[in-house]
Amino acid sequence: MTHAFACVTTDIISEYSFPQGYNLLDKPEFDSTHYEAWITLSKVSHLLKQFGWLYPLLDSMPMWVTKYTSPEMYLILCTQNMLLQQTLALARQRESSEYKETTSRPSMMQAFMDSDLPESDKSPERIKAEAQIAIGAGTLTTTHALKAATYHILANPDIHELLMEELEKGIPDPDSPPNLRSLEQMPYLNAVMYETLRIFYGISHRLQRIFPDRALQYKDITIPPGTPISMSTVHVHDNPRIFPDPYRFDPSRWQRPDAPFKYLLPWGKGSRMCVGLELAKAEILTTLANMFRKFGREMVLYNTVRERDIDTMYDVFNPLPSR
Repeated sequence: MTHAFACVTTDIISEYSFPQGYNLLDKPEFDSTHYEAWITLSKVSHLLKQFGWLYPLLDSMPMWVTKYTSPEMYLILCTQNMLLQQTLALARQRESSEYKETTSRPSMMQAFMDSDLPESDKSPERIKAEAQIAIGAGTLTTTHALKAATYHILANPDIHELLMEELEKGIPDPDSPPNLRSLEQMPYLNAVMYETLRIFYGISHRLQRIFPDRALQYKDITIPPGTPISMSTVHVHDNPRIFPDPYRFDPSRWQRPDAPFKYLLPWGKGSRMCVGLELAKAEILTTLANMFRKFGREMVLYNTVRERDIDTMYDVFNPLPSR
C-alpha cells in the first residue's frame, strides 16, 4: 500500500506545484520510482549535511558515472533534472502571450514566478529547489501517515469497527463521497487522523534554529547568540506525562475536553511551521474515508509486523521503520 499511497500524494502535490500533475495513479501498476527517489534523498540527508562538498562533486560528474558509482545519487539527480525541465518549460510558457489565458488555475511554481520577488530569486534553479521541497515533503510525510493509519486501524478491531460505523452512517452511498467539510465533522475519523499524526511523528529530525544577533532568555537560562536550538517531535509525542501509554494507538485521547492539541507537533510550531498542513489533513481525511468506506469491511493485514514495518527505528530526517 505504501506505493499506492505515494501515488496519491505525489499526484496531489505535483498538481499543486505545476500546471500538470504526474498522474501516477493512471499507471497500470503503481509507480514506485518517485517514492524511492525521495526516500533515497532522505536517507543520504545526514551525509550531505555533514559533507557539504559531496553533493556538488556528484552533481558535476557525468550522469553515466554517477549511475554506476552511486545508484542512489543517480536516482536523486534524475528527479532533480526532471523538476528543472518542468521549471524551464514553465518559464517558456510564461513568456508566451497566451500564458494568462492558459493558466486559469495557477500552480505554486507559477505563483513564485508571478510574484513581486526580485527576478534574481526567480531563476530556474531557485524555482526547482522550491519544487523539490514542496513535492518531496508533500509526498513522503502524508504517504507515511496514511500507511501508519491503515495499519493501526486494521490492527485494532475495536477502532476499525467504530470507524466503519461512523463512515457507513455518514456516507450512505460509498460511490458518492461527501465533501471535505462533511468529513471534518466526523469526530472519530478526525480522532484517528490526529492519533496517527501523533504516533508517526511527521518529521523525526531535529530542526535547528539559530538566533544570530543577541542572547535569548528562557526563564533563568541565557542562551548565547549563535547557539543552535532544536527539539524532537519524537520526544514530545512519546512523553507519557503528556500522552499516557504513548505506544498505544488511542484515538479517544483526542475526543476528551482536555485533548492535548498544543503538544501535537507533526507540522512544527511558530512562523516556520509547515505551510501544507491543511492540505495534508485534507488528503488524510479524504483518502481514509473513501478507502475504508469502500473496502474497509474486506481489508485485513498481510505479512505486517508493527515493530518491523511501522514503528520508527531510525531517523533520516523522515522517520523510517527497520524495513
